[in-house]
Amino acid sequence: MPALVTASDTTTYTVRSQDTLWSIAERLRPSTDVSVQQMMLALYEHNPHAFDGALERLRAGATLTLPPADRLQQHVADAARARVQAAEPLPAEQGAHRVRSDETLWSIATRLRPDEDMPVRQMAQALYEHNPNAFDGSIDRLRAGSVLRVPPELARGAATIADAASRPPPATPDSPDAQALERAAPGASDPREPETTEADDAADADPSPARGFTFGAARPEPDEEPDAADAPATAWDVRLDDLLLEAGILAASDRPVDTTQYARGLLRAGRPLGDRWELRLGVRADLQAQQGGDFPERTRARADYDENYLRYRGENARLTVGTQRILWGRVDEIPPTDRLSTKDLTRFGLDPYAERRRANPAIRAEWFQGPWHADLVFLPLFRPAELPDRDSLWHPVDRTRGRLLGLPADPALAPVVQQARLEDDVSGDGGGGIRLGRSGRGADLAVTVQRARHSQPYYRFDEPSRQALAAGTTPDDPALEAVHPRTWVVGGDTAFTTGAWTWRAEAAWLSDVPVTRRADLRQTTVEGVDWVVGVEGFPGDGDFRMTTQLAGQHLLSAGDVLDARESYFATGEFEAPFSAHSWRARLRYSLGLNRRDIYLNPELAWIANEPMELYLGLHWLDGAEGTVGGFYQDNRMLVLGWRGQF
Repeated sequence: MPALVTASDTTTYTVRSQDTLWSIAERLRPSTDVSVQQMMLALYEHNPHAFDGALERLRAGATLTLPPADRLQQHVADAARARVQAAEPLPAEQGAHRVRSDETLWSIATRLRPDEDMPVRQMAQALYEHNPNAFDGSIDRLRAGSVLRVPPELARGAATIADAASRPPPATPDSPDAQALERAAPGASDPREPETTEADDAADADPSPARGFTFGAARPEPDEEPDAADAPATAWDVRLDDLLLEAGILAASDRPVDTTQYARGLLRAGRPLGDRWELRLGVRADLQAQQGGDFPERTRARADYDENYLRYRGENARLTVGTQRILWGRVDEIPPTDRLSTKDLTRFGLDPYAERRRANPAIRAEWFQGPWHADLVFLPLFRPAELPDRDSLWHPVDRTRGRLLGLPADPALAPVVQQARLEDDVSGDGGGGIRLGRSGRGADLAVTVQRARHSQPYYRFDEPSRQALAAGTTPDDPALEAVHPRTWVVGGDTAFTTGAWTWRAEAAWLSDVPVTRRADLRQTTVEGVDWVVGVEGFPGDGDFRMTTQLAGQHLLSAGDVLDARESYFATGEFEAPFSAHSWRARLRYSLGLNRRDIYLNPELAWIANEPMELYLGLHWLDGAEGTVGGFYQDNRMLVLGWRGQF
């Protein structure tokens, strides 16, 4: 215990370099009637000079004056705990860390790894795979405010999180913090200068650090690719993940059904095999039901494979064989270069983007060299988009009303669509592609070339049906064929940070986009260009987070087609916790700019018991004829649900 210096009417404490505010508050609180968090806030508010403007930035060498006894319980215990959790790592015994907006996965992995011999990249990968709900679909999209839990096999040998907070911040050759650490290295500073904490070093390196969406500096160096020889051999790590229970009631007067129910769950297990091998197994189950209205009453339960693969990790390479999710692209909605993944259309777009992808059979090889990263993928089998039940209210062929998603309603075609058989050609391989990326100095960029099949089906009339319709007669046995044309994709993406904002851009040229000719209903392909630009950040430097994106889709030299030749959208999300981080308000949206095409998803969630939450939401759709919002506008619904994981 450090010595307390008693003054005439106060008690003071001098902060040492290895101290944390948590450890000091735990030692100095007068009794267990005062929580550690209450003591932390009292010390912070009574000694503003000892902090660099934030609760988590305590200055080494500063003198803390103990606050009067009547101020120790000024904050209600629950409110104090929520406020501290938003800024500080969770207590060590919980084995968890709440992500602050100025942190990166690289910095957190450096602090939480069991010892300094463990490569940072290996710890980062372990945190990513153990906490999928803390990321927006990929390892470089860590959500501020989320909770990272240390895998059990690492937590058993890890230092406490409270002690880990005193470790020096991470550095890469491209990061501003590297220069600060170099100045603080032994022999680099004047011994007469006072010691400083990691917050002081970061402040010296950059007075305006980025707010948690940093690129380049956050990416682990390739020479620290996980080496399974360093990883402990453990038993199976089994998790019941991505659990969802939801009930909905439709509100439109022309609603196709009255009520819906949906449930989803993923069971995942993994373990290391030998020195450099890893095995991952996963299975998912989905249940969908609908009752009432014009559509048939349906209940469908389905089991599906999730990620099941064998992975080899080398010094600068990684090889993965099996079913896996491959999410190329950088934006949150309509990513132009995401052409190798399989879409999940069982609920249209009700789920966030990362949850609308299924695992593909794939062979994937990755190489790391300095700031460069090469990713090569081959899909030996083609897996089309996962569709809902044929009579579901979300199926892209509305057989009850005789309509096709993406095409304007036609009274002459409606009876044919209602009677048509559905056929799908899913034979052959799924193609492949290569992505070459480079990170460093606050920016990431990548280029890609792919030869892939469209996962989402495009429906056309079979040839006898098309000829009969073109001649003005009714087909005897109408059929709709789902086609998945192959297309070349050439594109690129980039992301960079400016202060508290992360900017993203992505574009791609496609050689074969399917369209339907107006004159004779013939299906052909034309060239197309898709692009997206967006920004994500924290306006006002607070907890409110926003994402805004502008997207465009263009058909080149399309001629007279039934499809939209140009489409422009504004998409994004607003999110803000409130009431001591016990509640979260969120709004996802997609708005057509050149045609009325609206999707709004406001949601209110109780999140005090993470990683479980209760939510109340609304799915509002509307749009002009031929748009997605217009096709599904009668499916507006109010939903009540629960999410969680174990």
